[in-house]
Amino acid sequence: MLKKFCLPVLYLFLLGLMPFVANTQNAVNAQKDNKPRTDKQFTDHRPQYRKWQDSYILDKIEYTKDRTIFYFRFVNQYDPLFGGTTDAIFYPPGGEHPWYLRGKNVRKDFELIEIKNVKRNGKLEAARVRSELRLNALPRQNTVFTCEVHFERLPNDLEYVDFIEGRGKENATNHFNCFNVKLKTWDSPELGDKKDSEEAAEKFNKKFGVKTDPKPDPKIEPEPKKDTTKPKPVVVDSPKVKPVIVVKEGKKLKGKGDIVCNEAMIAENLKFQDNSTEFFGMAAANATLVHMLEFMHDNPDATLVVSGHTDIHGDPEKNMELSHLRAVKIERWFISNGLLGKRITSEAYGGTRPIKAEGSPINRRVEIFIKCDKK
Repeated sequence: MLKKFCLPVLYLFLLGLMPFVANTQNAVNAQKDNKPRTDKQFTDHRPQYRKWQDSYILDKIEYTKDRTIFYFRFVNQYDPLFGGTTDAIFYPPGGEHPWYLRGKNVRKDFELIEIKNVKRNGKLEAARVRSELRLNALPRQNTVFTCEVHFERLPNDLEYVDFIEGRGKENATNHFNCFNVKLKTWDSPELGDKKDSEEAAEKFNKKFGVKTDPKPDPKIEPEPKKDTTKPKPVVVDSPKVKPVIVVKEGKKLKGKGDIVCNEAMIAENLKFQDNSTEFFGMAAANATLVHMLEFMHDNPDATLVVSGHTDIHGDPEKNMELSHLRAVKIERWFISNGLLGKRITSEAYGGTRPIKAEGSPINRRVEIFIKCDKK
């Protein structure tokens, strides 16, 4: 009688226990399937991001056991008008403008660990950047530089970051910034393979007429096996368009006597031809530039900011790009004529900082701001 009673009770007990066991097992399986990004080593050969201009790219992003490595490539372009190029500068941790990562969906910054394997046209120039490194571009030609930018292994809940060269330089278009860099997982179908990153690098070099050494350096660590799925990359080369803010007209800068410190000045003689970076009136433009250069030499502690502006009409992204190219041209003039690169910054605003909101030729301007103690 007792046996007949116990068996049904035991059966009901086991029946009630089954859902608990199943749920526990499902949780364990889910935990196994949802492994954090840090459990896998892989490489993203098709980085997705936005950037200011087409003079630099991310070749790939490598995720190792304890680091996230951005493989960066940029070109120093020879300018026959000014007869030279600027130096390539690599800033170590603690330097003047080291790269850092700014988290997007997670509000956290990540500091640079180190820069490694700096190459000039494919030739290794520095295995590790221990102090500020300046490398000359090759004479009378475009020069491509590459390097590895190392950060800690990023957490798996971080989906997007901004790759910024220097704190406070987020809007400086002459700095190598990449925005909304997508951080992928090991099982992403968008990783591509080694051929994708090699083709992107080859295309970049070919675009600027640069031939690099075809012999690769010996690898320190073997690359992990990659996913071979090849979706199309999502890379937008146009600068980020800023919100429109109407500003006051700055002081007009015509001659040497008009130069002042700590006040925005409109360089009236720095005029450009329509939709071009060519000066309209080269002699007048050069005279203004020479006056400002003399002022900077007389005030060695002063720093200079060049801001490019367009009118409000037209495509916003094209206006932003045009204002950037014009500001960079002026910046290069100063550097090629002896002003240290760290003393000048170029910024682009397109049509987002108009003096007249309804549109006017006065909105098309180059503004100069000289920061110094002199009043």
